[in-house]
Amino acid sequence: MDFPPEHYFQTATQRMRQAQHLYREGSSFALAIYVGGVAVECLLRAFKGREDPMFDERHNLLRLFSASGILRVNRDELRAKRWSEAEIDSHLRTLQLAVNDIVRLWANNYRFASEERLRSHLKEITGHQRIKGDYLKEQARRFLASAQRFIDKGIILWQL
Repeated sequence: MDFPPEHYFQTATQRMRQAQHLYREGSSFALAIYVGGVAVECLLRAFKGREDPMFDERHNLLRLFSASGILRVNRDELRAKRWSEAEIDSHLRTLQLAVNDIVRLWANNYRFASEERLRSHLKEITGHQRIKGDYLKEQARRFLASAQRFIDKGIILWQL
């Protein structure tokens, strides 16, 4: 089923709200991470779809990020909206840093992972950081914070 870019955009914001709800609910941290990643994927597909409706990136967020063109902003247009060079650079840097965090901590196959399996996997890939309390919960919090920053910055660019 093909969707227009506007549909992907709307779905991105819905999935992000759903991911935050799952996190706050407190017993579905693996699913919260997965749904947060889907939100980011939807936003990237929205941007990509504006330029080219064909998707060959599958669920590879790094490839989709590159293909989306989200960082290829029209600086003159932003300046005309009274953005300073520092604001433009900061906005783009925040997007890049957020996507780095997201790509490092998300995979499409997380939809198959139990809470225990994802907790173990995240400990492996993050170097088992010293975290007090539930490791998966804290990683979910961090992931969702990055995903929310990415979605928020993307919404601003979408509306230009």
